[in-house]
Amino acid sequence: MQHRTPSAGTAKGFTLVELIVVIAIGALLALLAVPYARGVIINGKVEPTANDINKTVTSLRGNFAGQGVTPYTNLGTGATATAIFANTARGLSSSLSVSGTGASATVAHDLGETGAQITVSSSTITTAGDSFTVTAPSANNAACPGLAAQLSRVAEVITINGATAKAVGGVYNGGVAQNACTEGDTNTFVFTFR
Repeated sequence: MQHRTPSAGTAKGFTLVELIVVIAIGALLALLAVPYARGVIINGKVEPTANDINKTVTSLRGNFAGQGVTPYTNLGTGATATAIFANTARGLSSSLSVSGTGASATVAHDLGETGAQITVSSSTITTAGDSFTVTAPSANNAACPGLAAQLSRVAEVITINGATAKAVGGVYNGGVAQNACTEGDTNTFVFTFR
């Protein structure tokens, strides 16, 4: 029985250079796929987030009903108003994250930057306290302008990064909303409700 020894030309396996090239290509593909996948995930969260904001707004309106033409004067501003909104969202929401209790309650969305806090404040459309704003900062462009479109039927005024996509008594302008959107977790939505 004769043993054959492999010749130099018949070696099997990968060279170190080939292995490095394959790993580099895989890393590049992963690098390109992660932002796309994140965008798809965030886009899928837009409708549930809008629904939760809408449910909370509807409940908040009910809590302040019958208090005249300026029902939201007592809502206040800053941490107080945000806590009222957060406590109202508790139990109604599956996509908004409510933390804390009572006057220290906060609420965050998951449409971009981790832990982006929603803020709420009494506002003015025609008279101080006749409306309130819900501000959602640090939203990813994958949620833009979809969140505004989802809430366009219930919000009186909508701004994205300071651009008015819906004015009082007007209709929602998707083109203005789209043009106002910026790349990354940099978008701020302000919704005014009456």
